Amino acid sequence: MPGTPRRIPPTALAAALLLVACTSGLPGTGRAPAPLAPLPPAADQASGSAAAGGGALLAAHAAFTAFSPSNMPIWVALEAGYFREQGLDVELTQIAGGPTLLAALRAGELDFASAGGPHIVLGHLQGLETVIVGASSTSLEGNIFGRPGVQRVEDLRGKTIAVTRPNSISDQAARAGLQRVGLQPDVDVAFLASGGYPESLAALDAGVVDAASLNEPFDFELRQRGFPEVLNVSELRIPFAVGVIGTSQRVIAERPDLPRRALRALALAIHRLQTDRELGINILGRYTQIENREQLGATIDHSAPFYQADLYPDPQAVQAVLDAEDQPAARTTRPEDVTDYRYADELRSSGFLDQLAQ
Repeated sequence: MPGTPRRIPPTALAAALLLVACTSGLPGTGRAPAPLAPLPPAADQASGSAAAGGGALLAAHAAFTAFSPSNMPIWVALEAGYFREQGLDVELTQIAGGPTLLAALRAGELDFASAGGPHIVLGHLQGLETVIVGASSTSLEGNIFGRPGVQRVEDLRGKTIAVTRPNSISDQAARAGLQRVGLQPDVDVAFLASGGYPESLAALDAGVVDAASLNEPFDFELRQRGFPEVLNVSELRIPFAVGVIGTSQRVIAERPDLPRRALRALALAIHRLQTDRELGINILGRYTQIENREQLGATIDHSAPFYQADLYPDPQAVQAVLDAEDQPAARTTRPEDVTDYRYADELRSSGFLDQLAQ
């Protein structure tokens, strides 16, 4: 018989959120990154850039949904000049996932976005004509950390775990991980949507929740402070479209070259991330405003192996997103319905990726 998850008093949650507002060095929505010195060009950049060929730059509005490592490829593509190299003049902003992101894509205010797969899939299921064109990572990442006394997976039974938002990667990682080890989400374990990773950390720190579903760089602090790691979801390698590049059918119809150029720039960025640790540390520190270089380095070391330079949206990973979706339409939707594979297929077959390895 499953335990009954305890109810979180609203005043306790409010106190934890007030605490994170006062103490967190991490960003809120719309915060601009700190200034960064100009980056040196990579010695192994692929040739054939549209900009170098004298063509006009395509203006593009892009966004990312969270200040998390899954969005690092789009940061590097901008900061290291890969978007411009591929003929794109990109204006990059941070935007909340879910309805805010989907409304911006539908209204044409955004041309493409780096986001969790569930956001783009949900837009498709709601008839908003969002589509996945690439994926930088296709397996779930994260860890569940417990408060003192919550040491083992079995200790989570009847407890409450903080996640960032419903249907977020934090939420999906916790649910899929718990199912793999024999616990049923919403029956054996309850969830509290905190609003963000810093808020989840603060809620755990304040004792508002029993555990929290987190990812680097937040894991580092908890390990340093001796919080028990109850479940390492990353090690389970559960297929899931974690970091995707989403756009709209309208952009594909009206500006078909834009996703092509964006994926090439992102492939260059991922290769750079996997071969230039210092650059990754500098850019991650800029966007998260974390100054601890050991913490930043640990985050890069953890995240870089999960990135895939071919940006191929693996059908099994997209299907996992559909399987996790509550909307009835998801039961009859196939990965190819929500994914346009032409750009990733072209990236694979064009020889562009071979240049990165030289």
